[in-house]
Amino acid sequence: MKKKVYLFIDKNTDNSIDEIIKYKNISIIYRNYTQNYQNEFLNIYNISKKYKIPLFVAYHQSLIKKYKVDGFYIPSFLKKKIYVNSKIFLIGSAHNYREIYEKQKQGCKIIFISPMFGDDHKKIGVIKFNLITNNFKSLFCGLGGINMENIKKIRLTKSVGISGIRIINNLKLINKLI
Repeated sequence: MKKKVYLFIDKNTDNSIDEIIKYKNISIIYRNYTQNYQNEFLNIYNISKKYKIPLFVAYHQSLIKKYKVDGFYIPSFLKKKIYVNSKIFLIGSAHNYREIYEKQKQGCKIIFISPMFGDDHKKIGVIKFNLITNNFKSLFCGLGGINMENIKKIRLTKSVGISGIRIINNLKLINKLI
């Protein structure tokens, strides 16, 4: 089974969109926490509709009410209950058990565990990821630190996919490996 790739994007760059539209198992998570997001969002929204790429919006709840998006991404720092149409697919990120429980209470169908890999002491890795996810019935996705050296390790987890900001740089290779 191919794993899903979730790309965090805060602005459109023509070369990244050209790469994204080539693949079927990719979703875009638009996350721009600034005040000036409307034009950038509309650009990405139109591209996602044109090429039928699933689009999730982070933080700006008003956008999911105004536009037909596929879901809402709840960042780990957003603690309040999210009230949206039941047809909206909720996903969110967590860094520890407490935040996983919060995301479950918020109704997230997929929870991104971060950081999956990396250089610092906070990285989760394969063994800890599996230990954490065995304790919950939710679906989980690895987030952060995923690169060409550790991508194959994702297959050893119960992750439904991978996600990150810089994944776009290695999209061709990652798509073949997962």
